[in-house]
Amino acid sequence: MSAQPQPYKVHPENERELARRLNRADADREPVVVEIAGSRYRLVPDDELRTTDDPAEDYDPARVLAAIDAGAGAFKGMDVEAFLAEISEAREQDTPGRLA
Repeated sequence: MSAQPQPYKVHPENERELARRLNRADADREPVVVEIAGSRYRLVPDDELRTTDDPAEDYDPARVLAAIDAGAGAFKGMDVEAFLAEISEAREQDTPGRLA
């Protein structure tokens, strides 16, 4: 396991903008994506970072089965043909950062 990274102090002016974006992302339950010199970085709260080399360390098969059971029937009554047509149409749209 590697050593924990040291925190980097942000300039107060930039800190306010970053804090505003982090607060909004936290409220929306989404990570913050920052672009610096053409590279994109995803910022997540420190407690969400995995600090182990074993990605299955906290795997709980009972929770996985419960999640599958909870989703059972979610698409019941759905117009499958319309759904598939919508997916196909969305795939044809030009998305920024993705080649059409």
